[in-house]
Amino acid sequence: GDALRVHNAVMREAIEEFSGYEVKTIGDSFMTAFDSVWNAVLFSLTVQERLVKADWPESLLSLERFRYMDGPWCGLRTRVGVHCGEVAMELNDLTGRYDYFGTTVNKAARMEGVCVGGAVAVTEEVLAEVGDMMADVTCIEISNVELKGLQGSVKAYLLLPRALEGRRQYVEGQLGIKKTERHFSSDSGSAHSGGRSSARERH
Repeated sequence: GDALRVHNAVMREAIEEFSGYEVKTIGDSFMTAFDSVWNAVLFSLTVQERLVKADWPESLLSLERFRYMDGPWCGLRTRVGVHCGEVAMELNDLTGRYDYFGTTVNKAARMEGVCVGGAVAVTEEVLAEVGDMMADVTCIEISNVELKGLQGSVKAYLLLPRALEGRRQYVEGQLGIKKTERHFSSDSGSAHSGGRSSARERH
């Protein structure tokens, strides 16, 4: 419908802006890859802000849950999971595009599952790469997260742009587990990983 077209346009504009690669869409979700962790995180935070400002159709905004509420909400809510590391690539002869495989991709997908609509979930590895370079970002730590299909528990972090900090109470309420909050304040910069950063998005 019209709402999905608006969502997809916001996503694809940001993918191009942050030098990403649209691997594929799966239903209403995007699988994307970036050659720097910093670009992957910037992409994820940027789409959260732009979706609030998008020109959503009246048919969507007529529904109470999608109306503008208390500043940080408007339109479709999307969740994004990000992990970084090496990946395997294979050219799909039918689509002419590369598909991505491996633990990095699987972990990004699992992070998306951990996430709450309206936020960005990242792994400890991602935070280690970009934590010193994020200005005006709220970070909520989630301890002892079990990721389906992967052994052991991990720490995950939910990120919110400071402009959307009004979402924090809702996000924390949805988590229902112990949280700690960190605020980043530093100059912007860039970070590069040895492989690819993978992001999975779904609304």
